[in-house]
Amino acid sequence: MFKKGFTLLEVLIVVIIIGILVAIALPQYTTTLEKGKSAEAATNVGSIRSALDRYWYQNGAITTTISNLDIDDPNNITNKLYTYTVTDGGTTATTRIYTVTATRTAGGNTYTVSWQQDSNVSGKLLRSSNLGGPTS
Repeated sequence: MFKKGFTLLEVLIVVIIIGILVAIALPQYTTTLEKGKSAEAATNVGSIRSALDRYWYQNGAITTTISNLDIDDPNNITNKLYTYTVTDGGTTATTRIYTVTATRTAGGNTYTVSWQQDSNVSGKLLRSSNLGGPTS
């Protein structure tokens, strides 16, 4: 007479293998999610930056109020991930200096995507704790 089914050892081995696969895949999945969220911020920061350029050409000044721009204010989105701000660094007749920042706090970490206009273009995604978080 043969018994049908799995032994306890076989079930334990399968559970251990699944656990190992999850331990390998979960960090990669989390990183992919963070990249997607930061891509949203980068897109909105780019839209704000372009709108600020248009605003400056039309008005000769920079506004720190995003709702004054000719775009939908991403701060008014329901369930938004980021809070967007504009900081005016001053303007001259030919140069405008400002920073567009998107900030998100999640899981005790603060993520920032910013774009600075001061004749140098730079953008970063930083994790404030600097404990191996996503950067790009």
